[in-house]
Amino acid sequence: MHIILGIVGVLTFIFVWYSRLKMLGDAAKGGKKVFDAARNLPRKRRFAAKSGKGGLDVVDDPREAATIVMLEIALARGALTDRQEAALRAETMLNFELDEKDADTLITQAGWLARDAGASHVVVGRMTDFLCNVPGMGERNLRDLESMIVNVVAAGGSATPEQEDLLAIFRQKAAL
Repeated sequence: MHIILGIVGVLTFIFVWYSRLKMLGDAAKGGKKVFDAARNLPRKRRFAAKSGKGGLDVVDDPREAATIVMLEIALARGALTDRQEAALRAETMLNFELDEKDADTLITQAGWLARDAGASHVVVGRMTDFLCNVPGMGERNLRDLESMIVNVVAAGGSATPEQEDLLAIFRQKAAL
């Protein structure tokens, strides 16, 4: 009888400690969820601020704006050629110091943001205004962007009149 009582006591002891350890594990998981929620709070607030906006209104990165300008001017000819796409990727990788995956993501994001933004001249004008108002954006940076645009356009052949017009809008707004 005392052996059975001992076994029941040991099993009870194991069950009690197992339950306590399980509760501690659950509390740790709950703490991790709270920590993750607090860590993601700034991202959630930025998203909430942007959620009422769409298209070009959410652009807050000069690299995005510059990529949108390059993409819009290149697309004035029609669909991007493989050479233009490669030139656009190369320019973003070189000048924005991005790897290939990040450059592709930036180009895709730029295309997505500008897809319903309206006429190309409006998009180029708005993004150039944005770029001119970025703190620290000087004439040298805008001239570098101009040469990037010219390189991407040249990858598709000689510039069309539409591309020349958009480039003129960029130059006028950027005071180049």
